[in-house]
Amino acid sequence: MTLTTAVECIERALTKAQELGYLVAVAVVDEAGHLVACHRMDGALWVTPEIARAKANAAAAFRASTHDLERRFSARQLFASSVAALGSYQFVFGKGGVPLLIDGQLLGAVGVSGAVPAENDHVIAAAGAGDPVIPPSH
Repeated sequence: MTLTTAVECIERALTKAQELGYLVAVAVVDEAGHLVACHRMDGALWVTPEIARAKANAAAAFRASTHDLERRFSARQLFASSVAALGSYQFVFGKGGVPLLIDGQLLGAVGVSGAVPAENDHVIAAAGAGDPVIPPSH
C-alpha cells in the first residue's frame, strides 16, 4: 500500500460523499491495519476519523466488508464485542469498511464514518475502494 494509492482511495470516497451530501472521514489502512492516510471533511464530527479507521481495520483483518461482518456477527454479538476489545486493535463491525483488493490480493481497506444512516458509509467506502468484487470469506 502506497501513500499515492491511499490518497486515490480517499479522493474517490470524498467525491462520492460530496455527491451524496455527507460530511465524513475516510481512513485507509494497509493489510495489517496500519494507518496509511486519513482525511476528515470540514464539518465532519471529530470522532469520525477514529471510527473510520476501526472499520477499515475490521475489513482488512477479516478480508470482508463490514457490511458483511455486521450481518454475520449480529447473531454473535458477544463474539464481536470480544474481538472488538482485543488488545489495541480497535475494530468496528458496522457498515463502512471495505477491503481494497488488487488482482484478488488484499492491499488494505477503506473505512468511512459520518454518513448516517450507515448504509451510506458503506456506499462511500466501496467507491473509495473502487467497488471491488469481494470473494466469500471464511
